[in-house]
Amino acid sequence: MIGRPTAIALIAAGVVLTATAMVLPWYSTAYAGGVEVVVRAWGTEILDKPGDWPAGELSPWYGVPVVVTALLLVAGVWISRAALAGAAGQLGAVCVIGALVVSERGHAVEQQGDFAVGFGLVFLAVGTLVALAGAVAVQREAAA
Repeated sequence: MIGRPTAIALIAAGVVLTATAMVLPWYSTAYAGGVEVVVRAWGTEILDKPGDWPAGELSPWYGVPVVVTALLLVAGVWISRAALAGAAGQLGAVCVIGALVVSERGHAVEQQGDFAVGFGLVFLAVGTLVALAGAVAVQREAAA
């Protein structure tokens, strides 16, 4: 069993990785004509948008549930159950985001676009797993 300081360090590392994921691109799709759609935690950016592009831009705001769960992870430094709730919530949010990304990839393939996963999703997945390991360790430490 790892000690509480190590568990807290894992939670902190998970939160830092999650925070980093919030500013990096999560995925992008390149379409014919040089149009590229880049999705981040806080919205969508369309590069080289042609004049006949459909009105309105998607703004998924994937970041909202992730920030809420990251705040629970931070509270877990003082309240062990909050860390576990935050880690479980973040894992759930990441699973939902993953399902949406798979759906978006399918849409991109239908539209003959080139889909690419960004570093933001990688950092989010790693940060979630690291924070989950820390939260479970804090919970076990509290139970012992």
